[in-house]
Amino acid sequence: MTTEATITQRDITAVVQASIAGELGLAPEERVDRHATFVDLGLDSAALIGLAGTVAEELGVEVPTEWLFDHPTVDSLAAFLARILATPEPARG
Repeated sequence: MTTEATITQRDITAVVQASIAGELGLAPEERVDRHATFVDLGLDSAALIGLAGTVAEELGVEVPTEWLFDHPTVDSLAAFLARILATPEPARG
């Protein structure tokens, strides 16, 4: 992926969409509805755990599963993660 200094919300949205596509067995380039909830997209608890792990790996930042419940759409999670990544590392903890 890109470094934290250059990652944008658009990049994060693409990572989340591709990760969901992978969890659902879709082609990576197939876009998922950015406004639908993860549950409405067909992700169960196990898939959400996998999604959190994949997104964390791609972005290089811890993504606790509860963040996916607090921000249950692609757009809301991407916006939240963009804010997290824009925060200097010592303040993240």
